[in-house]
Amino acid sequence: MGGEQTKAVVGQWFKAGPSSPEGRAMVTDDFRWIGPASMADLFDSPDATLHGPESLADLPCLDKALYRGYEADHANSNVHFMIAEGDIAVMEFDAAFTTHEGEPYHNQYCLVIKVRGDKVCEVREHADTHYSHEVCMGTPEKRAGVLGRLAELRAQRV
Repeated sequence: MGGEQTKAVVGQWFKAGPSSPEGRAMVTDDFRWIGPASMADLFDSPDATLHGPESLADLPCLDKALYRGYEADHANSNVHFMIAEGDIAVMEFDAAFTTHEGEPYHNQYCLVIKVRGDKVCEVREHADTHYSHEVCMGTPEKRAGVLGRLAELRAQRV
């Protein structure tokens, strides 16, 4: 697969929304989203990895637990660039939100995305997790709030 084809698949996937039913149909059965190891307590997995298409349904839970007004604020990220070679695409973007405590959050992200055929098979997420932790979970009260909201959202999803 060429880089332009890879970029097209990744672009379609993000346009559909990775956690949407259409987005989940665009990943392989053995799909993995590998998050930063230091954020494993937020993933429903001890290794900070989402496994399989259905695991993507957890992404909105994570975001809603961390950020206030997540659903209403989708125009809050800016893609800086996406480059691709072969079956690998790299996308850098920033995202800005407000925490549930009313604090501004603005972080930089880099996703390394692997495509197999016409489907996404792996995402490796890189971000400033120290900053993310400090702003979103840096006190016992903030941490308890995030983990409590996350448990409630996951329970509602089941």
